[in-house]
Amino acid sequence: MDNFNEIYATLSAVPGLCDSIGMEKGMAFVRLAGRLKDAITVVQPPTHDAADAPEHLPDGIRTFLGSAIDLPMEYIDGCWKAFSNIVWKYDEDGKTKGSDAEAFKRYGLDNLLSSRMLFPPSHYCNTPGCTNTNTLRDKAGPLKAVLYTLSDGACATFSTHLSCPSCRARYYPNYVVRDGTRTYYDQIPSAVQVAEHQYVERALLNLFTNLLLISWTSATNGARVYNETLSQPEKRPDHPDWMDTSFKLRPEHVWDGFLLISLLEDYEARGATLRVPHTGDQKDRFTAVMQERNTRIQLCGQPEWGHYCTKCRAAARCRRDGSTAPRLIFFVEKLHVVVIDGISIGHPCCGVLHCPNSLNRHRFCTAHAHRHNVCAVEGCEVAADSDDGFMTCCDPNHRLLETTHNFKKRDKAMFQLRTNITAEEVEELELPSDTTDPACPAAKDPSGNRKIRALFGRRKTHNEQIMVRPCGVIVARATFFGSETVTQTVVHLEFRWWDMLRKVFRADGSMPHIVFYDNNCTLYKHLVRISDPLVETVGFPVDVFHWTCKHKKEGVECAYHCNPLLFSELLGASDPLPPSALQPLYDLDDIAPPIRAACLCDRFLRDSGHHRLGVQTSGQRLRQTQRETTEQWQGDEQARTGCH
Repeated sequence: MDNFNEIYATLSAVPGLCDSIGMEKGMAFVRLAGRLKDAITVVQPPTHDAADAPEHLPDGIRTFLGSAIDLPMEYIDGCWKAFSNIVWKYDEDGKTKGSDAEAFKRYGLDNLLSSRMLFPPSHYCNTPGCTNTNTLRDKAGPLKAVLYTLSDGACATFSTHLSCPSCRARYYPNYVVRDGTRTYYDQIPSAVQVAEHQYVERALLNLFTNLLLISWTSATNGARVYNETLSQPEKRPDHPDWMDTSFKLRPEHVWDGFLLISLLEDYEARGATLRVPHTGDQKDRFTAVMQERNTRIQLCGQPEWGHYCTKCRAAARCRRDGSTAPRLIFFVEKLHVVVIDGISIGHPCCGVLHCPNSLNRHRFCTAHAHRHNVCAVEGCEVAADSDDGFMTCCDPNHRLLETTHNFKKRDKAMFQLRTNITAEEVEELELPSDTTDPACPAAKDPSGNRKIRALFGRRKTHNEQIMVRPCGVIVARATFFGSETVTQTVVHLEFRWWDMLRKVFRADGSMPHIVFYDNNCTLYKHLVRISDPLVETVGFPVDVFHWTCKHKKEGVECAYHCNPLLFSELLGASDPLPPSALQPLYDLDDIAPPIRAACLCDRFLRDSGHHRLGVQTSGQRLRQTQRETTEQWQGDEQARTGCH
């Protein structure tokens, strides 16, 4: 029974059924019942032939279909009599999805059709002030494109862009172009354009993102895994127009997709619109917005900036200074604690110390490009002998440093082997126990003890400085370019000498009560020297491990002001920083190009906070959390100061 006359006759046998069911409900019945064939078969008698449709449906499935399609039970029985044979053959040997894809592969490409065609989300112009109310038209026709998917591999498809004749706006599947500017749609598309004719499915980008963040898989290896295991080359068309098309996913596609989906999610969470230039190279198009995003994340902190819980904000009995009443020596306060630490991961940066500008495949940034013609020895400002292919000046000592470096670089294995052989030829003479060495007068090198150093390659950033709650939630991150000094920790060079601590906790009442830092002794001394009022309201203890093993306990700062044993409110607490909060970041070293490293770190910190807390943070929730947290802190402060 697969022709309309027979189906209509069967449906007409049930009074009122033809008036209650249409094409939409009929297709829904076939589709839903077809997914339940195994559930229908398993409850049939043992003598039933599984190749034939049963005469009646089980009661549970009848109830489900009636509720899902909104039909009475007697109508469900009539539908089963009419569609049972169709249901039983539905999706047999891939007759639905597989046969549709094969039909598009065989007959659709000649007509510029595919099963996954890409269109703009709207067929009407939405430019403010545009008077065109007609549907938009495609003047250029469908363009060939490759869509990389998770389930169907690399698919041959077509993309279409529509044009408005009134305002001359051009609508693409991901964005609209007006006056040379790409304006991305507010809703994140299901397929993200990563090149002119390449699109990547959002589900696949989520896979690449998790590979980057969880297993630290590089973009190159991610693309290689996809090409070898998920691209499904057997589904590629053998059409003559597609013979020269490459279906190979490249690492640049993975990186651009990761960055674009991260930017779109960030703008969507903040209720903003992403705008980038339409002209120029793809690799440079998102540089400015990435830098703006990285700076804003470092300035405003991670989405969980306002997080606090019983692990990171615990109640403590603190001594009230100046109180003499015997029953009011202590008061209860919720301590706000943060841990500052550096992670020794780096990425290439400008050769000038502390310069935050990004590189473009050179040793120096654009602002310091003239340094390429200066001697590579640190402190030497003489012009390099670049005409003869040297990076140093004519100074013999500087030239010897470069030639030695080139020799080691060119013949490193042989150099190491020669060194080992030479070391083995050293003879040793055993002296009698009563033999003493003659007195040797001290001799000092007339040229001094300082060694000359040169930078022949690219400099790397020193570390990533992070602020963490004691529960492990990371709230802020910053890149230290030259070294991890106290001045950088407190007054960060990248943000025009702004106070890093006040920058992160700039909201009223958000400043931590306790700041753990392994070099708090020097930090405290620096704050006292510049008369910073933080020393009056914030405690700067050193964590127990560093204070016990790394500090000499000399001076009033180390012995008293930063001694963790003298902070009574901290006694009984465990180590303030879980190792698991930092360890995964070490593996992010060197898997990302320079400007993308910050975006990758921020994405990892954001997602790790979500996984740790089991929540999905949006921009609205972030602002609400910050506001509620600030109000809570202010309320606690007023309650504390109101006690007498």
